[in-house]
Amino acid sequence: MTFELDRRSFLRGLVAAPLVGIAGVSAYARLIEPYNYLISNTDLFIRDLPDRFEGFRITQLTDIHHSRIVGLGEVHRVVALAQRTNPDMFVLTGDYTTSFRRYIEPCAETLSTLNAPEGVWAVLGNHDHYTDPELTIRALQKQHINVLENKNTVLQRGPDAIQLAGIDDWSWNATDWEGAFAGLQKNVPTVLLSHQPGVLELAETHDVSLILSGHTHGGQINLPWLGAPARYGTRDLKYAQGLFKRGDTQLYVSSGTGVIGLPVRFGVRPEIAVLRLRRAS
Repeated sequence: MTFELDRRSFLRGLVAAPLVGIAGVSAYARLIEPYNYLISNTDLFIRDLPDRFEGFRITQLTDIHHSRIVGLGEVHRVVALAQRTNPDMFVLTGDYTTSFRRYIEPCAETLSTLNAPEGVWAVLGNHDHYTDPELTIRALQKQHINVLENKNTVLQRGPDAIQLAGIDDWSWNATDWEGAFAGLQKNVPTVLLSHQPGVLELAETHDVSLILSGHTHGGQINLPWLGAPARYGTRDLKYAQGLFKRGDTQLYVSSGTGVIGLPVRFGVRPEIAVLRLRRAS
């Protein structure tokens, strides 16, 4: 009798253990990792970087996705963490909300507290087009955030300069390369803000020194040995997260801070990217 009870208990344990494991992983992916922000630090070596821009620090926020899932309190938390990095410049690479217009202005108001010597610069993402691109631009500009909608600017430190360009979302055919690069000099390093990382493969970005992108969320779920399941349904994850290079052009893709679809992250922590420009030897 005792042997039979022990055998039944053992079998029940075999059945229960995987279920407990799955429940634990699900709870972690829903309740912990989406809010476990990674402040990453990456040195980016740029050819012909002027001396006065050696060590120039850029903090990138992307894919905030303020929504019913990503509440305003969490956006405040992201902004506060980002501000503590004290960069020379903030860049915002799109997808401020997911799909509803009522979230645009509160998100922009929260982002307005970001402050850096060289300002806050932004471009739109594909979800900003789903929602309302014109309202998004107006809301950001109202909060004194510079929107590079197919435009560029020059950052000057004494006689030294780097160029900053931004394109509207490429997947919506909203990109105007001629406007974005108008007046840029080929012998001056150029940083390009583009929500979509796939522009690395385009001829138009051949002379760009550095592209900063988001969009991918790093796949949002990245399983051991299997990778990101989302890569089987989209080509967007070719450049999922981190640093890539094509010729002399570098691309940094941040995994962003928000979520879409399933309100989970697993194996891909939300990221606030701190990027330091270094002069390539």
